Amino acid sequence: MSSNRAYDVLVWGATSFTGERLVEYLALHAPPGTRVAIGGRNQSKLAEIKERLTAKHPDAVHDIGAMDVLVGDSANLARLHEIVAQTKVVASTVGPYTLYGSELVRACVAEGTDYCDITGEFPWVKQMHRELSEQAVRNNVHIASMCGFDCIPADLGCFMLAQYANSEIGQPLLHAKGSIVGIKGGVSGGTLATLVNQIGVEKRSLWKRLFAKKRTNRHSGGSSSSNTEAARTSYRRGIIHYDDTLQRWQTFWIMSMINTQTACWAGRVLNYGPGFSYTESMTARNLLHAILIALGLLYGVLLMMFSVTRKLLYALRIVPRPGEGPSEEFTRQGFFSLHLEGFTAKEKVYGKVSGTSDPGYGETITYLGESALCLAFDRDQTFRPGVYPPSVTMGSALLRRLRAKGCQFEVGLLPVSATVNKTFSLELKKAE
Repeated sequence: MSSNRAYDVLVWGATSFTGERLVEYLALHAPPGTRVAIGGRNQSKLAEIKERLTAKHPDAVHDIGAMDVLVGDSANLARLHEIVAQTKVVASTVGPYTLYGSELVRACVAEGTDYCDITGEFPWVKQMHRELSEQAVRNNVHIASMCGFDCIPADLGCFMLAQYANSEIGQPLLHAKGSIVGIKGGVSGGTLATLVNQIGVEKRSLWKRLFAKKRTNRHSGGSSSSNTEAARTSYRRGIIHYDDTLQRWQTFWIMSMINTQTACWAGRVLNYGPGFSYTESMTARNLLHAILIALGLLYGVLLMMFSVTRKLLYALRIVPRPGEGPSEEFTRQGFFSLHLEGFTAKEKVYGKVSGTSDPGYGETITYLGESALCLAFDRDQTFRPGVYPPSVTMGSALLRRLRAKGCQFEVGLLPVSATVNKTFSLELKKAE
């Protein structure tokens, strides 16, 4: 990548709910002298963002005012290539990425520009990997998708466990289990639109995976004197099960659909251990609560899948429309805590990943902002070119950055204290 580019980071989709918050984050937290540009389709809306942020943060007037505005559209490929060729890194918040993200990634790979996003659309990321990863390697381009709450905690959490198991006890990591033990967060209309699109793309393969999991659980009995095999049988759990370490019932966690696939992919690429696997669930107060959570999530997803019921939910203001999201006050009140338990052939390691703001917006903005800055300023020989999850692309460098920003990533040989008294709270909040 050329070192004489005009910008360090371009925020693409800056007029979106998440995009504007990313612009604000970079204005307040990027190192002095960082050259940031904002981009999208609408010149006037991009200018309005600068005006709003300038009024909100008078101490950052210089940094915000220095942000150039780049107008373009994925329908105009020549202009898109011209834009991405001016920056070292593109941070994209334009979803659903299956619909609006492919041409931008293709342009970045062709122009030698690094890229990060916050998609949770795993099939799309794998499509980009199949289509573009070899070319990205040839061009030494780093395409890091899933750099938000989808899937940094699970992805970097497993990376952290695998590193610790290898360095401290000299054993490969065979399996990791994640448990959401506390969460409070809001959902934006854009995230819901992406989820609906994702379910439409994945619904057939999702049913196949659910039924395959049930068959696996049904035939998982028996024990073995082999430590490895004994551990492997303990990995197989039902959607609702009791966790002996946390001493709590566990239930279905909707983001496990993307987090498990991402962590397992990274584990194969980085060779955490033979046949590495990852499972993820959510803590409930008791068995009845676990059943009610699973049924509630399933019911909510079904309502959003069909256009008639989805339009009714929008009309009644029960869920936010695209462009809406949780208020800043609600974002500050959010939190999450992910407890991790890792298995080697003979021992266990434990970890905790947590955040002190809304996971989908407060923590996600930190994750994406630091991912973009990591690609812009920290690249070295450990970075892996190609189309991959963030742990594969940036690994230890990103982990160091996030820890320096106060994001909690703890690991050890004893269970890390887990906050299990805070109950699950996922709320749909619209922008004020």
